[in-house]
Amino acid sequence: MPFFRKAKPVTQLSAVFLLSLLALTLLNYKRIPGAGILALRYGAVGVVVLCTDWMRRNTPHSALIKLIDLLMPLFVILFTFDSMGHLTAYINPPDKDALLARMDSYIVGPVPGAWLGRMISPALTAVLQVCYTSYYFIPIIFCLILLSGGETEKFDISLFGITFGFFASYIGYIIVPALGPRYYLAGQFTHGLMRDGLARAINSTLDFLEGTNRDAFPSGHTEIVLIVLMYAWRYKRWFFWAALPVASGLVLATMYLRYHYVVDVIAGAVLAPACVWAADKLYAAHQRLHDRA
Repeated sequence: MPFFRKAKPVTQLSAVFLLSLLALTLLNYKRIPGAGILALRYGAVGVVVLCTDWMRRNTPHSALIKLIDLLMPLFVILFTFDSMGHLTAYINPPDKDALLARMDSYIVGPVPGAWLGRMISPALTAVLQVCYTSYYFIPIIFCLILLSGGETEKFDISLFGITFGFFASYIGYIIVPALGPRYYLAGQFTHGLMRDGLARAINSTLDFLEGTNRDAFPSGHTEIVLIVLMYAWRYKRWFFWAALPVASGLVLATMYLRYHYVVDVIAGAVLAPACVWAADKLYAAHQRLHDRA
């Protein structure tokens, strides 16, 4: 397929992942409410992704097409995350919170998250809530720094690896669906998080935007921020050191704010270098095939 072979690596990755979700939806058609609409959405977005890449190659002087093409991976990441709520609850029930909580009990004690209770204060909650939201900005800022500096190849490699990491975490949500300790262990915590003002507003906004998804395992927040730090160490060492304190706060926040079990964070930390390694191999393989064509 010359048309597909000429597409950018991140375009190919996005199209393959969308096709996989389409196939998964069709294979579980009777289990998933509104499966037909969901399948059409996956197909339509896949077509848009490929057509955008085709237009980029055939109208290289169009600023609008370049902008749409640049934003397409972000759109696919957000779209597929939103679609997970229509898949995880039906493809692989029941939820695996009991298993994850039991694993945590062996690591940190009988009530996962209670070990952080002595640290709770309104000020720390507010700081860590802000750190938690940096997950949405650190990858974008890093990629924009590379792009604005004209480092196109480094940008393409990093974008491919970060996108690969997002998709890998989504596969984890399907294999191990879980709501997280703030839902499953609600009522078992002896200390409230003392959210006030800014922290409460941020938490309410995230709940509204993300909804109730089974996206605890692995911790995508931990995985993605570590992937960005790995690329930053490789390409922009100063950004690594600048982002490290906020990223460290983000990892602590995933557990402190009860979004994730400890085992979720461990899984995300293990998955991050595996994704960078696999993404680098896939990107290099694509470049070799492209050079031969």
